[in-house]
Amino acid sequence: MLSEAGTPCIADPGNIIVKLAHEKGINVVPLSGPSSIFLALMASGLNGQNFAFNGYIPVKQIERQKTISLLERNSFINKQTQIFIEAPYRNTHLFNDLLNICNSNTLLSVAVDITLETEEIYTKTISEWKKVKIDLNKRPCIFMILKNS
Repeated sequence: MLSEAGTPCIADPGNIIVKLAHEKGINVVPLSGPSSIFLALMASGLNGQNFAFNGYIPVKQIERQKTISLLERNSFINKQTQIFIEAPYRNTHLFNDLLNICNSNTLLSVAVDITLETEEIYTKTISEWKKVKIDLNKRPCIFMILKNS
């Protein structure tokens, strides 16, 4: 199997076929292409020594808000960048919840349209983000938070 989709098995269900290959004794040779997750982390200025990729955030607002609070708490306790993604058509809801739930000095990095001409990567405190307008609707995004104090 060869995938042209960036970094196979990272935020991708390719692990299923790789696990099967191991079970069948088939040699697995990893090759990587660009991973929007790692590119976003590299450009964020957040902690790249200790980070957690959390995949998709829950869709339902109450669960999403609880998850954001938990991720922010874990970030502070573990001094760990928390990375997560959302479906492009739900980005605005997630972004607004981040602004409403996270502490004003928590750092939020938003990486949009990685590797496209419209790429934007910004890291600001929550209080700074509240003063900025950014259109995230239907654009692929990576979100990262790091609570320092």
